[in-house]
Amino acid sequence: MRSSWAWVLAVASGCFDGAGEITTTGESSSGVGTSGEGESTGSTPTTGDASTTGTGSTGDTGVHDSSGGATTGEPPPEPTPGLRGEYYGTYLDPVIDRVDPGIDFDWADGAPGEGVGADRFSIRWTGQLVPDSSGPHTIITESDDGVRVWIGDALVIDDWNGHFIKRNEAAVDLVADVPVAVRVEYFELDLGSAARLKWSSPTLVEEVIPPTRLIAAQAPSGLAPPKPPYINPVEAFDCPDPGVFGLDMADGPNFYKLCTGGKFPIRHSRDLVLWNDTGAVVLPNGKPNWAANGARNWAPELHRVGDEFVVYFTTVNGANVLSIGAVHAADPLGPYVGTGGPLVEHPLGVIDATYYHSGGTPYLIYKIDGNSQGQPTPILARQLAPDGLSFADGSGEVTLLVNQGDTWEGGVVEAPWIVENGGFHYMFYSGNVYNHQYRTGVARSVGPLGPYEKLGTPILGNNERWVGPGHGSVVQVQGLDHFVYHGWINAGNGTNDGTKGRQVLVDRIVWDNGWPRIHDGSPSRSQQLWPGVP
Repeated sequence: MRSSWAWVLAVASGCFDGAGEITTTGESSSGVGTSGEGESTGSTPTTGDASTTGTGSTGDTGVHDSSGGATTGEPPPEPTPGLRGEYYGTYLDPVIDRVDPGIDFDWADGAPGEGVGADRFSIRWTGQLVPDSSGPHTIITESDDGVRVWIGDALVIDDWNGHFIKRNEAAVDLVADVPVAVRVEYFELDLGSAARLKWSSPTLVEEVIPPTRLIAAQAPSGLAPPKPPYINPVEAFDCPDPGVFGLDMADGPNFYKLCTGGKFPIRHSRDLVLWNDTGAVVLPNGKPNWAANGARNWAPELHRVGDEFVVYFTTVNGANVLSIGAVHAADPLGPYVGTGGPLVEHPLGVIDATYYHSGGTPYLIYKIDGNSQGQPTPILARQLAPDGLSFADGSGEVTLLVNQGDTWEGGVVEAPWIVENGGFHYMFYSGNVYNHQYRTGVARSVGPLGPYEKLGTPILGNNERWVGPGHGSVVQVQGLDHFVYHGWINAGNGTNDGTKGRQVLVDRIVWDNGWPRIHDGSPSRSQQLWPGVP
């Protein structure tokens, strides 16, 4: 690597003065940082015309020595001082790919570059660090928000948390003139943002690491965008019985969420954490034309059925008895077309419909509302016609589950959602009164129609922060299962704070010894890995 160091000496002597831009898939901008809090003894370069075309292999963070590997007769690419910066909007979309002269940024309330946005972005810088002396060095970060740093293969700074400007230090041993790989990852939540990478040693006064001591990676890292941790709730307002549907699209997975109440507004997310209102609704008139009213529009779920999208929901029929309805559309955002009447009716009322497709056969799963009349509450299944809007000829109801009144379920089992895993069909369901007494349980069967074996104890109960967790959807992100469900804030005495509503929570499902497990058996209340991050 002596040739690389000779180049660094050339830069140090003034042969290079600037930051290079790399060709990007979108808009690019110069890598000049603005000086923020604190002082830097390193020089501040101006924008220059040096550039690189990214000729290295994916994940390459070094400069290839011309003495190794196959030769092509062409000279190796000219190294570029600085660090390669990959900028991601909303922790997902690559927006900018450029060479920054170093990491010395104070964006305040602004954006780090065109197209990125001022909030909810992340950055990965890669390249090599070339020390000018041997021995112990201190690597220093000053950031708002989270940062982590690798020197070689070692993670030396790991402050992957949201916070205001904070300083971190790590001791490393470096060898003079020997380049070592460096990778810095950063995320921003909201409000102000800043990132700075510095160093010091017994012979070096603390300074921002200058471009003369950095070699930018020749190619993108090939790694997934850095994603911050999240903490529940993901939506801090009343959104009971969240029904979530995932759809793979050109830009990755997209998720659509419906909740109990009103016209069933459709909310959208690409990660289960950051949600937005689409402006679309399932029932523009507030009820289907066959319903007496829309006062009890409950538990909507969106599913893909064949080539269309079907929403199953609870409302009342013309006699004001709880019934199951269905509407369909060619697009998840609608517009939705209704049917001539309820799909399922029962004298006791029927609620909480879900769709399950197994072995080429579609089923509708729903609950008879016996608890409203002091009777048992069975969860039933019936085979659907292929379009999901009527039942298959000759099909009949099959009982999958019935509440056990002397257990945690009390007088209710409801809110079924079935998934297949490891040769079993697992029904996630909720039980008891939908206040602080609500819980989530699970049962399994070797076939979709049972018999189902209950685990026994709930897989989600109360804790000091959340009570009444339940009525959720199982959603997969990057091959990892997550439970999206509602919970009440603990009023402080173990009951629910009714003023804050049922808020939306997300927790990862872990499969352990043939059964699912969620967090510690209650909703998480600390930082969790972003959905899909292994």
